[in-house]
Amino acid sequence: MIEFMEITEENFSDVINLEIDGYQQRNKFVAPNVRSLAECYLYRHENDVFPYAVVTDGKVIGFILIDIDETEREFMIWRMMIDKDYQQRGLGRQTVQKAIQMASDSGKYDTVIADYVYGNDGMGRLLRDLGFKDDSFNEEFNEYVLHYDLTEIE
Repeated sequence: MIEFMEITEENFSDVINLEIDGYQQRNKFVAPNVRSLAECYLYRHENDVFPYAVVTDGKVIGFILIDIDETEREFMIWRMMIDKDYQQRGLGRQTVQKAIQMASDSGKYDTVIADYVYGNDGMGRLLRDLGFKDDSFNEEFNEYVLHYDLTEIE
């Protein structure tokens, strides 16, 4: 079972040492986790960006960065990665499902937003399989932006 855990002094090294495979690195499908954590520091006073270690069976296997906008009622999966040694096991799917559940349970959001870099077809399939719908293409970042409508969950 997937858990999201606060990043602490105890798991910080585990999070920044997570790796994606060489193909994913070369194509810059996800920013390094240390960059994501640095960006969290930049936005720390906004209280709207939340990094988590993705943990299963007590082991850090991934990272997720959530960006919330309560005014717009949007919950965004800003970044997400699963370590190369844990990919192709359904853990990415479980991570996105957990994020959707977190957003839904809060009652504060109508939409979950996720994006992926052009060429990262696996992530695109995963998001669409879970019910995300195409919204736009961000040319500046070379990313597809998809939305998941929480108002349709029963």
